[in-house]
Amino acid sequence: MLACVLDDGDSSNAFPVTNRVNQGCVLAPTLFNMLVSAMLSDAFCYDEETSIKIRYRTDGKLFNLQMLQVKTKVEEYSVGNFLFADDCALKAATEAQMQQSMNCFSTACRNFSLTISTKKTEVLHQPAPQKMYAGPTNTAEGEILKAVDKFAYLGRTFSRSVNIDDEEDTCIANASSAFGGLQKSVCERRSVKLSKKLKM
Repeated sequence: MLACVLDDGDSSNAFPVTNRVNQGCVLAPTLFNMLVSAMLSDAFCYDEETSIKIRYRTDGKLFNLQMLQVKTKVEEYSVGNFLFADDCALKAATEAQMQQSMNCFSTACRNFSLTISTKKTEVLHQPAPQKMYAGPTNTAEGEILKAVDKFAYLGRTFSRSVNIDDEEDTCIANASSAFGGLQKSVCERRSVKLSKKLKM
């Protein structure tokens, strides 16, 4: 593979890429986040309309929803994407805004010679309370993206129903699996003292 470096519009001579990061290397997600952050900053057409607004207070009244309506001590932050390891989650308030974001993302990927894996890209639509659910029909690279009822991100389970039932089920299943794995290696071993087992 050949690569070149762009510096203020000037391109270096092409040089061979002979080194790479190994699978599981801690440097890989760092490099990915640097590349995608640069791509989003340079080529992504995010604006205030396509992002999600998060309102929060700075005086400790986080869960008092009435206090979020006042003008003082309330901050608002716009979020359009979340990056973690080799994942990128795009956020939008409406399906049309999500399609606009996907179009911008696709264009940015092409500009940076990246490809979108439409097989791995999923869309989760969470309707507002009391609203009817209509499956999203967002596309990327001319293909309709798979609509899902729930997916996991950063160890959390997000669902279309916007409740914590799926999250609780996932946490319980993960805890059960973890303790099940300790059954033979710790609980049934006579060499491990009872006091150590109780601290688990």
